[in-house]
Amino acid sequence: MIRIAPLKDACAKQNNKTIQGDQDNMSKFTDNILIDRLAQAAREGGISRRSFMHHSLAAGMTVSAATGLWSTSAKAAPTRGGHFRLGAHDGNTSDTHDPGTYLSFSMIQLAHTFRSYLTLIESDGSLGPDVAMEWSATPDAKEWTFKLNPKATFHSHGKVTANDVIASLNHHRGADSTSAATALLKDVEDIVDNGDHSITIKMASGNADLPWLMTDYHLAICPANDDGSIDWKSGDGCGPYKLTSTEFGVGYELVRHDAWHLDGAYFDSVTITVLNDPNARQTALVTGDVDAITQLELKTLSLLQRDPHIEIDNVPSAAAITMPMFCDQAPFDNVDVRNALKLSINRQEIIDKIAFGTATMGNDFHHSPAMPY
Repeated sequence: MIRIAPLKDACAKQNNKTIQGDQDNMSKFTDNILIDRLAQAAREGGISRRSFMHHSLAAGMTVSAATGLWSTSAKAAPTRGGHFRLGAHDGNTSDTHDPGTYLSFSMIQLAHTFRSYLTLIESDGSLGPDVAMEWSATPDAKEWTFKLNPKATFHSHGKVTANDVIASLNHHRGADSTSAATALLKDVEDIVDNGDHSITIKMASGNADLPWLMTDYHLAICPANDDGSIDWKSGDGCGPYKLTSTEFGVGYELVRHDAWHLDGAYFDSVTITVLNDPNARQTALVTGDVDAITQLELKTLSLLQRDPHIEIDNVPSAAAITMPMFCDQAPFDNVDVRNALKLSINRQEIIDKIAFGTATMGNDFHHSPAMPY
């Protein structure tokens, strides 16, 4: 889903309104109506157990009461088994397993299938644990300590260690790094192994967003080599599925990683076939050659919706259509010019005629639901 954001100026007044609005929303957690809504979300599968427990406790419920409400409200666990076939777009023969080079949608999706990260974004948009079970910061947010999950293992059966995590992050640091994520870690001064299956990231300046940055698709956790580099070429990972066959730009075969440390990995095996042509993807779906495809063409979306055997899952994303301007250069240094451009755009018409109803109007200051801070 694409969010179409208006042109607006950042100002202290708007920020104060946003902060005050967040405080007002948090205060509503004490209302019984929220508990009812949480229970409904659990019944519909629209909230993770972790987020459900967090909000229930904030609403004043005890741990035992919240656990009982989840047990009686949540959907039954999905059945394990079966083979899932996905037709994916944007795959290239030049793709590699080097996480620093991830660029195509196909590799990003594959990476989240066979590799893990320190943290992850839950299905409801909240931040959740992955290889890191929990994390905490000093008051100035200059030092972040991540406690690692002792159950996390690589597909090669080796346990994920602090050394693996440090090497994986250092792969994107330094003047010699060719990673596209180097800028994300430019303020990192050191990464320390605490000796208790935890690491501490020391920053040059405070960064309250660091746990969110750890979800960046480049920052995959890979096994460390003896020289401090990482073994990315083998395709080893610690994600929910293990790679058994790789042909870049063509397709991938995977099987369940039985030692996966989180919920999920319900399929026995997965086949990802690269189908860059949108017509070929849609044809494969209609004929039953694949079970699902990515990136539908919006102009044919309504036609596919008429097929009772096809379900369209329109997933919100962090993408946004914006019109950035340099506000220190003419004519955009004039607020009237910026407002005139803002008012001249019929955003609803863009949603209706270009996005075919799949976008939302981004009136909020921060357009990305996955990055609320």
